[in-house]
Amino acid sequence: MMAHRLKRRTVYSTGIASFMLIVALSIAPVALAKYTPPKDPSAPKETVTNTTRGGSCEANSTVGLTALVPYSHVGETISGHPTFIWFVPDRTSRPLQFRLFGAAGQPIYRTEIQSQPGIMSFTLPSNLPQLKAGQSYKWQVVLVCDRNAPSRNVVAVAEMRVVGPDASLQAQLAAAGTSQQRIALYAQFGLWYDALAEARKASETSRNQAPVLELLDALASSEAQPLKDWSDRLQQIRAIEQQRQPPPKP
Repeated sequence: MMAHRLKRRTVYSTGIASFMLIVALSIAPVALAKYTPPKDPSAPKETVTNTTRGGSCEANSTVGLTALVPYSHVGETISGHPTFIWFVPDRTSRPLQFRLFGAAGQPIYRTEIQSQPGIMSFTLPSNLPQLKAGQSYKWQVVLVCDRNAPSRNVVAVAEMRVVGPDASLQAQLAAAGTSQQRIALYAQFGLWYDALAEARKASETSRNQAPVLELLDALASSEAQPLKDWSDRLQQIRAIEQQRQPPPKP
């Protein structure tokens, strides 16, 4: 009888241990989704948001037009056709210009779209030549407040550096089974643009901004010591976007 009880207890304990292991494995990728800056980051030459009327076409905006990038160093990507992501404070839809320049300031691409409030993204079209590894680029988003008064436009500017893919990263990405694992890997290897693009894609698929908000949290933490003002702005944007989240299903 005693042996039978011990056997049942052992089976029960093993079951609990297995369950806890499954839970731990399922949440591990989320815990790993912390952004680590590149080992040898480049200092940005220009990463600014013009503050005309608070960085918005609307006078009552609390946060201005913002490129969602690191401020203390140049964000990196391994993509030849990267995704650029920014935050629009204006509730009213307006013309918005996206511009991409080479390191010497030569124009590479320009397009105009309509703005939407909140986080927006744009991926460089696949029919364009790939951006080159080892090269830096500058990009802008311009919110057109008044076509007849260009000086009123609001501009956010950021830099990007394209780097060659790491062999270890490529192998781990090939084995990654979920978007959360890919986000964590990109973030771990200091590839901010790729991590945020993957998070944006996951958010659009699930219609839940959690992956993007988690990554903004990670970047805000990373920037808190060198640039508290920038960290605070990222946290403001995160709070605004959190309020736009649909209520959880019962």
